Amino acid sequence: MRICLSYILIAIFGFTACSAWGQGKEAQPLPNVLVIGDKIYHQHARGVAKALRGKADVTLRTELRVVEDGESHEPVVNSRTALAHLDRLLGRVDRNGEPVAEDKWPVWDLIHVNVGLGDLVYRAPDMDAFRLLPIHAGGVVATGPKQYERNLVELVKRLKQKVPGARLVWAHTTPIRASRSNVFKPGSEIEYNRIAERVMNRHRVPINDMHAYAKSIMDMDRPAPHGWDPFHFDKKPIHMPIVRVIEQAFGLKPMPETEEEKAVKKAQKRPAPAQG
Repeated sequence: MRICLSYILIAIFGFTACSAWGQGKEAQPLPNVLVIGDKIYHQHARGVAKALRGKADVTLRTELRVVEDGESHEPVVNSRTALAHLDRLLGRVDRNGEPVAEDKWPVWDLIHVNVGLGDLVYRAPDMDAFRLLPIHAGGVVATGPKQYERNLVELVKRLKQKVPGARLVWAHTTPIRASRSNVFKPGSEIEYNRIAERVMNRHRVPINDMHAYAKSIMDMDRPAPHGWDPFHFDKKPIHMPIVRVIEQAFGLKPMPETEEEKAVKKAQKRPAPAQG
């Protein structure tokens, strides 16, 4: 089922947020927003923080640095590692693995979260260490669909328990197209996005359809540049859907429409090709 983001945001957030953040002459504290994703999200999520500077405090958690037995490593952010290191992502454990005092925990007003590409990447089987391995060389998908659904159910439950005052927004996984690296199966994100929709609908978490947005501005028929996919999105920014979610949630004055947003609207109005 296709989800209308603006309808869901109005239904879930209502108009109270708009009046609460927009009224009063006294300076209000800026909304505190957490963006959770993987490394691929980092470059584009930085655009969110830049676009909303002075309007919202945006923190990006798109990498994990874990210190175990005195050694540091960076696990891939996916549904499994997000669960294992959720307190770290929420700012309750520091980069050295030390607990943060409860009175210094960040208070999040909105958490925008996506894990998916790290689950869909193909890796070497039967290894504790996470090593990418192409499909044709025997790589196996990092997280199967049934486990992915179980992980998302648990992730939503824990987020609601740990941060009951935060609004949650799920972001669909962005498109996967062909690439020379062959560590992603093109189109595999569609099934996983459907799984995520089931979970989020069940738990009344609104969805930001980053998949539709990115697909509208990418050339899906062209192999991904540099052999990797979908790290570059044809060098086009994809952060504006996240900006719009935050603007609507807190009644912020919207930014002018970007050229990419205009292109997306134009692409979505285009009639679908006739089926032969």
